[in-house]
Amino acid sequence: MSSVTSGGEVLNSGEPAESPRESAKARPQACERCWKRKQKCDRRLPACSSCQGLRVACIPRNQDFNALTELSHTYVESLKKRVGDLERDAQASSRKRLRTNSYRAESLDHCSSTSPPIAPPQLAASVSPSTSGQATKDGHEDSSVRATMGAIGFLSRSAMAEPGDHSDDLPKKFSLAEMISGALAIDGRDPSAACPAPSAPMIDSPVMSITRDSTGDYIKQFLDQAVFLPYLDKMSLLGQYEAVLINSQPHSSGSPSPMHIFNIYMALGIGLLISPGSSHLSMLSSGFRGFAVKQLPAIIRSEPPQEHIHCMIMLLLYSLYNSVGGSAWHLLGLTVKSCISLGLHREPDVHAALTTVEGNKRRWLFWTVYTLDRLAMDRPFSIQDDDISVRIPPEEDGSLVPTTTHDSSKKLSMSRYIIHHAQLVSSIRTRNQTDILLDYSNICHWRDLPPSLDRSPVPSFVELLEQLTCRALALLISPNHPTASDIGLLLGTVHDVELDVLSSSRQFVSRSYDRFIQGEFIGSFIEAYDIFQAAVICVCLTRRMNVAERNITKVAETISKASTLVTVISSKFPALAAFQRVLMSLSTRMMDDRNTSDGVSFLLHSELPFLLLVNIAFKNQLWEALLPIIPRRIQQFIRYTFI
Repeated sequence: MSSVTSGGEVLNSGEPAESPRESAKARPQACERCWKRKQKCDRRLPACSSCQGLRVACIPRNQDFNALTELSHTYVESLKKRVGDLERDAQASSRKRLRTNSYRAESLDHCSSTSPPIAPPQLAASVSPSTSGQATKDGHEDSSVRATMGAIGFLSRSAMAEPGDHSDDLPKKFSLAEMISGALAIDGRDPSAACPAPSAPMIDSPVMSITRDSTGDYIKQFLDQAVFLPYLDKMSLLGQYEAVLINSQPHSSGSPSPMHIFNIYMALGIGLLISPGSSHLSMLSSGFRGFAVKQLPAIIRSEPPQEHIHCMIMLLLYSLYNSVGGSAWHLLGLTVKSCISLGLHREPDVHAALTTVEGNKRRWLFWTVYTLDRLAMDRPFSIQDDDISVRIPPEEDGSLVPTTTHDSSKKLSMSRYIIHHAQLVSSIRTRNQTDILLDYSNICHWRDLPPSLDRSPVPSFVELLEQLTCRALALLISPNHPTASDIGLLLGTVHDVELDVLSSSRQFVSRSYDRFIQGEFIGSFIEAYDIFQAAVICVCLTRRMNVAERNITKVAETISKASTLVTVISSKFPALAAFQRVLMSLSTRMMDDRNTSDGVSFLLHSELPFLLLVNIAFKNQLWEALLPIIPRRIQQFIRYTFI
């Protein structure tokens, strides 16, 4: 039988009405989107009201739930286990209190039967231990009650929290050893990216045995470059080297500590990388580094935190020269954060029980990390100068050993010199408006007053000073064209500063190329950035000159030398090959520059390296076409010079 409603709809009265439970089916738990946003979910099927209103997919959570409690089985089991542990602790505490009370009662009965009558003052004195025992008992009960109440609070908070089956692994994942392992597992072939390293067979032990004849030169090479590690004691490292040599001999009874093994094998690995003519020994260097990394878990467990920072510095130095070493920037960030957590950026407390040697080692350790943090041009700093209060160890007490040798004193002087350069670079980069007068005067003063170089322990220190000078002067040049209202300087005009930068850049590239011709060039990816920047600045500053002042021949020669050097370094860091393609495009553009007021623009595309964009509307696509590995400041130079 059917009936007609007031709206004219026909209803079938012979069929039973659909029940509300059947009409609105619900899933047993909130959907994935509502659960992540901690919002109420009506759990309707096929889609909840929230997801349906936003027109997004309503995805159910993939989790095994109990039909009765709607909680994960492992979560319920963990709560039950916690309750059982509390019950066992309560029973054990109750039995312990019963035994203690019985023992005290027997002791008091025995004392009352054997002790003679005593005077009232002595009675008061003899009662005090009982009172103390009662207080101890009450304190124990209070402690037990507090522990139980705290556990109850823990259970209450756990019951309100979201179920998590892997919460016990969270502290382990954030341990220092795990974070170091994660940084080492990142692919180092592209310093500007962070992606997992490709799977490769690991070398667990050195390929060749450790002997003085086969490894002595590499240890010496590492110590010659120890100007970057002023906190490192040369004599102590040589003593560790001797201990490792003795242990490597057959029938040796000694066993050096994991810290000593790590130091020597990392020194050998770095010494191999920076030794001229040893590029074919990269696998051996990787073997030394792999054996050293295996000592890290034992070092983190047994050594003080300052040694952990030293280990990260060694791993960082290795990653600058070999892409197998992992992500240098991740290691650097982790090292700076470790220094901050230990308070190394602050001057040690006057009341701290530190000797002069220990205090200076802390200072040198931080300033070493600070210098490494100021290396790259576009990377943000991990710590600002305003947050640093630790001082640089002065000349009179900067030694780490009681008797200062001439070479160690020279090394510390050069280390201070490099730290001052890092502070100059930091002040220029962090200032809102660059004061060319002040900055150029400071750089010239720093460049003209280097430490004494006679009998310097670093043979290539002159080349290092040229590299640092070129890096600092490049920060003074504005990427856009200078205006006609440039103020004059006491040392010249802005044009004079540009000529000084141009000359320094050419000299730095030429000296680096001469070392390559002599077989002494060992470049890190930091040097690739500096060489690439110097070549681009040469091109851009030459392009800004009048046509009569341009020396296209010298520019082409500089670009050719820089391209060769970048190609050599890109054999270890393949992503840096983009630098070479940019330089070739710049060379083509300069050689073909006859004219040009027609607004022709050029652009380096990731797949079409020599693409010329004729339409001026394509300027906005410049940043999308340039590779991310090219620093932003270099991109600005190219854009403002050629567009």
